[in-house]
Amino acid sequence: MAFLVVAAGRALWLPWLGGFLIVADPLQPADAVVVLGGGERDRVEEGARIFHAGLAPSLVVTDSPVDLPGIRSDYADLMAQEARWQGVPATQIVRTPGLVTTTAEEAEAVRTLAEDRGWRSLIVVTDPFHTRRARMNFRRALRNSAVAVIIRPVQGSWYTASSWWRSADGLRETWTEYLKLALYALGYR
Repeated sequence: MAFLVVAAGRALWLPWLGGFLIVADPLQPADAVVVLGGGERDRVEEGARIFHAGLAPSLVVTDSPVDLPGIRSDYADLMAQEARWQGVPATQIVRTPGLVTTTAEEAEAVRTLAEDRGWRSLIVVTDPFHTRRARMNFRRALRNSAVAVIIRPVQGSWYTASSWWRSADGLRETWTEYLKLALYALGYR
């Protein structure tokens, strides 16, 4: 009987599970748009759209270890190249210092850069399923600073609350993100 109730209610709880992960703050002008590492080209494309809309005069990329066959560039260089292909002038692309391997490390690196540059507001772009945890990490990193953060999911992403369970990628990203949220709640950053 319980199985039937759960199965019948999936039209309600599956979209809720995906939707819980997705947060979006209202867009407003900021000092920089930050494109989080990982994901695919669409994060950089979204950052470039925000840049071209005149909402931020700089686009920030982070660097992480890259282990891709035949790739000799570092990750930040690849992201910067994609941003240039999207029409962002090289002079407006800024790299955070050092390598980062987690969202928490990205948030700390971005905080350091923002404070060094005197920035007071940031638009942070990431995949929809990553937005809730990204917001938590950035709010934690920026809590004692004067820097405000706006979290923005990639618009038109393949990941949606209404269909995430219909693909292997959606299943993997959703459950991985819930695991990472649980670890975050336990104090792992």
